[in-house]
Formats: sequence, structure tokens, C-alpha cells
Amino acid sequence: MASRPALPLVELDLWAFPGPDHYEGDVLTFQVPIGGFGDYSIGEIAISVDGVRLDVEATLRGDPLLGDVLVFPNAFSTDNEVGGHWVEVTGQLVPEREIDITQRIVVRPAAGRPRQEVETRWAVERALCCNVTYLVGSAAERDLDEVVELIDESARQAEEHFGLELPRVDFVLIDRLWGNGGYAGDEVVVSYLDRDYSPGRGSTFRQTVLHELAHAITDQIEHATPWPLLEGTAVQFAGGHFKPEPLGPRARALDERGELPPLVELFTSFREMQHESRYVAAGALVDYLVETYGFPKFVDLFDSNFDLAGSEWLDAAVRQALGIDLMALQAGFTDWLAGQDPSTQSRDLALTIALQEARRAFQGAYDPYPSFFAFPSVTETGEDALAMRDPRSPRLVAVEALIGYAQDLIISGDLAAAAVAVSEVERVVAEGTVGVGLSADFLEVAEALDDTGYELLEYVPGETSALATRDAPDLVRVDWEVVDGAIAVTGIRSV
Repeated sequence: MASRPALPLVELDLWAFPGPDHYEGDVLTFQVPIGGFGDYSIGEIAISVDGVRLDVEATLRGDPLLGDVLVFPNAFSTDNEVGGHWVEVTGQLVPEREIDITQRIVVRPAAGRPRQEVETRWAVERALCCNVTYLVGSAAERDLDEVVELIDESARQAEEHFGLELPRVDFVLIDRLWGNGGYAGDEVVVSYLDRDYSPGRGSTFRQTVLHELAHAITDQIEHATPWPLLEGTAVQFAGGHFKPEPLGPRARALDERGELPPLVELFTSFREMQHESRYVAAGALVDYLVETYGFPKFVDLFDSNFDLAGSEWLDAAVRQALGIDLMALQAGFTDWLAGQDPSTQSRDLALTIALQEARRAFQGAYDPYPSFFAFPSVTETGEDALAMRDPRSPRLVAVEALIGYAQDLIISGDLAAAAVAVSEVERVVAEGTVGVGLSADFLEVAEALDDTGYELLEYVPGETSALATRDAPDLVRVDWEVVDGAIAVTGIRSV
């Protein structure tokens, strides 16, 4: 394909949701990233559109991946507001954080709203174990029979593993990427979409379901169990974090990187640790406990109702349930790790961490998710588009497809090719440009498909076809040939 200059990606200081495109009829919520986590409170903060102050109060939320965000909920109705508007946010956070942002948004005519959004609504399928809520016209509805069967099989596996009956769980399947691919609160929300650039990907969707079911079932027996043990239990039950992984060898590889903390630090600073590292460490600890003391003894830890936190809780709990102290637990865990062979996991772990750090940086800068809609329920926001609308710009689509391709290479074990793809994702994020190196192939395909009315979903460099959609969630495969250095579409096949 023809060479071309790199094209910039646009990083914004303020995001409006539903977005990134806005249509007449949307009620926009504005979200301002603060960066990291801080001990802030809200001082005098004002938001205005075209110089007119909006009568809405700001809230400050801490998102586990995006850090702190300032949110103006349901701030601006776009009825009769087609065209460009200037949004201004001014004021301060306490202590000593000035906010002064001016940004332009564009409201498009309602007629341009995707048909998928216009016709969607929430629907519920009652599985044997769970209520599965999904959006009509979404990928989840298209694949509903397979999804429900997978969730029911996973629920039976969870009940057999823990020896407990699973309470009825509410699964909500959304059609855009949220965080790492979902979260568990009053309901289990899981991203299920076709251009999925999450670490889980569709091929390991079962892993996500098993993880969240573990949380649902242990909620019945835990009292004040610290977060590391809860996450470690879910990772160990699922057999890995985002994909099947041998946790002992993976933790040993983490230790050889100098990034496996002692248990005291793991249980006191879990939130501050690198995401993949902390889940590997916690999952490996649970693997060790189950292997060494047996599953019934491990479950006894959950009955440890101490008014303590972090490593102090762990010390008291293992004394009561296992008859050892924290120092002895650390020594045993260290010896167990010394017997693990990290050779198959070292490169995989390094690439996984690098890719997910770059992916989250891309997401936070160019495709942040609406963190505010998590509570109390996604289905009660009044804006169904929050759970469906995502970027359509070929530049962003190309990067998301590149990230998904890199993740697939790691999952399949093609780590040499994965290293090249991960390096390109890192470059895209660091430079804020797309269209040179490996990303050039993805951008040229995304633009060529966009010119013919299709949206790129998945592409493998070197191939002359790609998975795409024109009328989501219907999938097609677009074929082409390269003529004089440019892509010429030759056929469209239904999938």
C-alpha cells in the first residue's frame, strides 16, 4: 500500500456522553478527567454552554482505571440544538487545583442517528441461573443462545467448585467497551461487542463470566475479606485473569521482573499496584493456599470476621483458619514460587503488561468510557446510547482493531508477532499519531471500508479481507485487491 504521513489523534480535556458523536435528542453528561487519584473536594465549579451557565451540580468520582473524574450529569439537552457549541468549565478543586477548559462540541441532526440505536431497547432473557439483560439489535442479541448457554454452564461450574448455590445474578451485556471489559456491582455488567479491544476479547469471554460469578458466589460467605483475596479467588477459579494462565509460573515471572511485592505490601497497596501484576500476584497466592491447605481450609479464611484491614486482617485470618502467622505464610509462598518454572510465561507476561498499559492510555485519552453510569443500574440511565455508541472515526477504529489484533496474538501464543504489534500500539499512544508502521495498514483498511459505508471490526495484516459491519450487528467480510497501491473492494460476503 502507498506510504503516507502520520495522522494525529485528538485528545480532549472534556468528554460528552453519549459520544463521541452527538445527535439531537441526546441529553449530554460531561466528564472531565482529573488525572490519577487525589484527595480532592469540589470548590466553586461552573459549566456553561455558549456562555449560558447550566443549572447542574458537579460530582467527583474515582474510576479504578481512569482515576478521578469530574462529572456534570444530564447537563445539556440537545433538543433543537443542532450545530456547534462551546462548552466551558471553570472553577477549582480543593486543594489547589484550577479547572479552566473550553471545548467545542457538535450536535448532529437526529436523522443521522444509527438505526441500531433508534430501534434498540433493553430486553431480558431468563437463563437457568441468571437474568441476562441485553440491548435489542446488539451483538449480544445476535449471539444470545450461545451466550446464555455459556453463562449457565459457568454457573454450574461455580456452584460445584464452591459447594454453594449461586444467588440469582443480573448480567447486563453492553455493546461498548467499559474499562477492562466490565465490572461487578449490584449487577454484573460485561462488554459484549464486535470491535472488542479489551484484554479478554470474545475468544475468552468465558473467563470474564467465571471471574464475575466467583464474586457473586463468594459474596455469600465473605465478611470483611480484603480486596486482594476476593480478586485472587476469582482469578484462581477462572484459571487466569483475562485468559487461561498458569498462575504459579506467571507469578514467578513477575518476581523475576522485580515486581512481585511481599504479602504485606500486596494487601496494603493493592489499589496502587500495576493492574495485571496485582491480579497475577493475588491469584497465585490463592493457588498456593488451595494447593497447600486444601480448598475447605482456604474457604475458612472467608469466615474470618475481624475488624481489621489489609495485611493485619490476613495475619489474623491465617492464624485462625490455618494455624500459621503471616511470616510463615510468606515463607511458604516464597518457597512454592521458587519451584515454579517461569520460562513459558516471562515474555507473555511482559507483552501483556505492556499492551494493557498502552491500551488503557489510549482509552483514557481517545476513547474513555462513561464511568458515571455504573450505579445504580446501566439500564436506568434513560440514555441507552451510553451502552451502545462508540467511535466511528477511521483513525480510532484502526487503533482499536490494531489493539485487538495484538491481543489475539498474545492469546494464540504468537509472541514474536505480538511484540511487533505491541510496540506499534505503544508508539501510537506515545506520539499520538496513526498511519505509519503497522498502524498504516489498519488505517488504510479502515478508511477504504469507511469510504464504501462499512466499519472495520477485525483485520490481520497481509490479508486481503477484513471483518466489518454496515448495519450492526450484521457482520460481513469485505474482500479487496490492491491496485496502484490503493485498496479496491472486490466483494462483500455475509458472515
